[in-house]
Amino acid sequence: MVQLTEDESHVTKGMSRDVDRPSWPYLLYSIAITLIALGVYQIQTSRHPGMCPFHMIFGGSASVGYKGELRYGEETELPETFIGRVVSKKELAMHGPGSQEPWLSVLGQVYDVSRGMKHYGEGGTYAFFTGRDGSRAYSSGDFSDTGLTDEVSGMTAEQIGEIYHWINIFSKKYTFVGRLEGPFFDKNGSPSDLWKGVELDLKTLGAQEKRKKDMKRKFPACNSHYSQAAKSGEVWCTEKSGGVTREWAGVPRQLHLPGERVRCACVPPDLLTDGRLKTYPDCPVAALSCKFTLT
Repeated sequence: MVQLTEDESHVTKGMSRDVDRPSWPYLLYSIAITLIALGVYQIQTSRHPGMCPFHMIFGGSASVGYKGELRYGEETELPETFIGRVVSKKELAMHGPGSQEPWLSVLGQVYDVSRGMKHYGEGGTYAFFTGRDGSRAYSSGDFSDTGLTDEVSGMTAEQIGEIYHWINIFSKKYTFVGRLEGPFFDKNGSPSDLWKGVELDLKTLGAQEKRKKDMKRKFPACNSHYSQAAKSGEVWCTEKSGGVTREWAGVPRQLHLPGERVRCACVPPDLLTDGRLKTYPDCPVAALSCKFTLT
């Protein structure tokens, strides 16, 4: 039997104390190192560079945009500080129709449209949109080289809204890459004065849309039938006409709103005195339907 000396016994006791130490700090340390390594690898190799690498690894679908993406129907005012990728025009141009990863930009927001390769790849119907920001063309319909530009100064709020509509389409179908350095965002991805003007236009449109929805609920559209052969028409009201379900049917009236075409509205009794309403000729004021001759 081997006898331990005093010094050897001391070493053995020290080893015992080391073994008794908890292992979880080392485990956490190992996990942290692994996550950092995965993050670096993801940044270097990701096809979706505008996204947080850890979100991509653990957060599910890669189609979910990282911070700073403007998404249709959400708050339109972007924060000053951008956490994400800023793309130069030179880099964007490298992702044109001949690229295996075509990108396009709308109002300075860059999307990877590789999933729609048959449309945006070389020879595709919309290939001319890739490798550039052709924002103006999404409203003007001018797809020439001069029309495919990010110059939107002088466009109306309605035209800006038409361009913004495409953000709705792209943000739902394609991966957000980042912001384009140019007229809408600076080299840090912060919004420019031009972008802030776009935001004002979008807010104006949002307020207009809200008023239209409120007006639709207040004065729902009538049911209608027209006969060109007989040159006659009929409008009538029900509790579901105009796509608005309610507890009252209302009576038909001509609704005159500034800047809009005259339309038929179903009006409840307590709103019949509204100055924007007119009765249909030769139609009883309390009738639920009115017939008239087309002119």
